Amino acid sequence: MKDVWRVGVGVGVPFAAIVLLLPILSSSRLLIFGVPLVVCWLFGCFFLTSLCLVVVWLAFDRGGDDG
Repeated sequence: MKDVWRVGVGVGVPFAAIVLLLPILSSSRLLIFGVPLVVCWLFGCFFLTSLCLVVVWLAFDRGGDDG
């Protein structure tokens, strides 16, 4: 069960943020500081993915045995 949460947070959240929300956001004409919303969203997904991987490491892998 722990592996399901690990994959869900580490891979599922960034996947959903890009694959599921990108088509919805691409139709928006909103600009943030002159940059389209979809570009800002993709840039933000870099940080979201890093945050998800840190959460997975802290929650599951930090004290684990590698060998």
